[in-house]
Formats: sequence, structure tokens, C-alpha cells
Amino acid sequence: MDQNSGVGLVQQAAAISASSAYISDDLAAALFPKSDVILSDRMLSNGRQYLRAIVQDIEAEICLIAAKDFGLTHDTIIEIGNSSRGHSYGLLQKAGLLESKALLDHVFVSVQRVELGARLAQKISQADLETVWTRHLDNEDSAVADAAMALLVAQSRDNAGPGSIHSHIDNLPADIIFALTWPIVAALQKLSGYDGPELSKAAERLLGSHDEGAATQNRARRLAQLVDPLDQGSENLHPLHDGLDLFLARLAGRSDLSVDQLIRFTAEPNMIRLVLTMRAVNLTTEQALSIFGILDGSGQLLTPASYKDIDGDKASDLVTKWSGNALYQDAQRLLNSYDSGVSD
Repeated sequence: MDQNSGVGLVQQAAAISASSAYISDDLAAALFPKSDVILSDRMLSNGRQYLRAIVQDIEAEICLIAAKDFGLTHDTIIEIGNSSRGHSYGLLQKAGLLESKALLDHVFVSVQRVELGARLAQKISQADLETVWTRHLDNEDSAVADAAMALLVAQSRDNAGPGSIHSHIDNLPADIIFALTWPIVAALQKLSGYDGPELSKAAERLLGSHDEGAATQNRARRLAQLVDPLDQGSENLHPLHDGLDLFLARLAGRSDLSVDQLIRFTAEPNMIRLVLTMRAVNLTTEQALSIFGILDGSGQLLTPASYKDIDGDKASDLVTKWSGNALYQDAQRLLNSYDSGVSD
């Protein structure tokens, strides 16, 4: 319908009237951020792009499975399955179905990982980076060689190039793909006007076939488990030696933190928690300064004196606390910030 027609203008006015009630919420979020992390315009743009991409990938896969495996011939469903545009994104956004903490945490980590990859690409040539990626392919231990090949395949699948925002269903954690799939099914039914069982069956098949072990992070963790015991020297624990994914997996293994946590640390002011993590696992001053210089994007400098002044035992105690169960830590944070007013 022509949006400039009388009917179209009435519809626009009604939609704007409904959305204007949330102006104060948007302004509050912009004026009073609750995190010390600065969300740049580029990060916000990349986050939207990534979120649109994973919604589009899931909806297209559901439509294709419904048509191929269950014989659905509905024209709109077929069109969506063959489209490169995320049709259900707008509906999900307006309904608030893309605002869960788990989903947005995943988007943030995914975007920051791309940012780190772009920073690393500025420090190493493509030829040298490819050598890093393929270093373990000829290992005489077949388990190491197979794990290296699996990681290389995953990296080539989800990295379209340095700094690019790309997604692949195989790289989504199980909880994220599950949380998105059913709202997308509901949106597809609303968009198409078709409520038959094929879309739900396709969603169940998609979820049943999802292999979380195929994700880049998990394949990097597998390779790290194999190579780290053979390469304990801290001088070899470095993004330029391992590549980003294997470096993060190895550091995660030594610190008992998750890769997601480490990626979040790199977005925090001065990467303070990453610095303390490196101190806790006894990386040398030279190594820590080199890693900091490659991964930090703020232009700040870590000095030898400030790194040496960090108490290793205190850093280790903090890292141990950070490595605890995430739900437990969230509960502690909320309980500590809540003043019940009850006294002894």
C-alpha cells in the first residue's frame, strides 16, 4: 500500500503514537548507561547487522526445511526461504523478542570478537596469519591434525574477512538458536498467514540437527586441550603465534574462564580484567605488554612497572571468583546491590 495515501498516513501515525511512549526509555538508556563499556556507533551498527543476519539465517533454514523435507508449497514461505532479507526481524523487534539478556550478551561477544580479529589483522600479514592457522595441520599426532582441520573449516565458515560481520547457524550456542527459533516460527506464521504444522516440524528438525560442537569456539577449545600441554611456555601463548581463536581458548583453559568472558574483558576500560588474568596465569611482562598492545583498541599503554606491581596472588583470587558459575555471580551481584533495610 502507498504509504503516502491517506490510509497509509493513518497507519504510520498510529504506529508512531504507540512507539512514542518509549521515548523516555530510549533516552534513559543513552543518558544513563549502567556499564563502563562504551558502545560505539560502529559496535551498535555491527550488532544490528549481526542480529539481522542470524534471524535471516534461521528463518531461511526453517522455510527451506519445511519445503524440502515436509513438502510445504506455500508461496510466501518459499519466497522467504529463498530471500536474503530477514523478513521476521521487524516483527520480532517491535514485539521485544530480541531483547533477552542471553541473546544480547551473545551479540555483544560476537561483535567484539570481530573487532579483535580486525585489530589482529592490522598486526600480521594475511600470509603469516594463514601460516598460523595451518601450523598444526601436519602434526604427527592425528588427533591434533584433525582438530586443527576442524577449526580451520569453522573459521573459514564464519569469517568472511577481517572486520566483517558474518553469521552461521552452526556457530550459535544451543540456547541462542533455541531462543530464536520458536519466535521466528511464530513470526513466519503471522507473515504468511499459514499456521499448518510444517513450520513447527521444520523448527524441531533444525534444533535436533544442531551440533554445538561445530562452533568455532568449541573447536578451538578442543585444539587447545591437545596442544597446550605440549606447549606450556608463556612465550608461545600469543595471538600472533596461535591466531585469535586458539589464543583465547588456551588462555581460557589456563585461567578457567570462558572465552566469552575474555572477549568481554577486551571491551572494558584499559582491559583491566584481561591484564589481571594474564598476571594470574604468570605471563611474563614482555608477553603481557605485547598481547595488550595487539588487542587493545583505546590507544592506552600497559607499562612494565604497572604490570609488575600487580600482586599475582590477589589477581589469581579475583580470576577464581570470576570463573564461578555465571548465574551464581549474577545472584550475588543483585543481592549485594539490594538494600533490604533489615538490620541485626
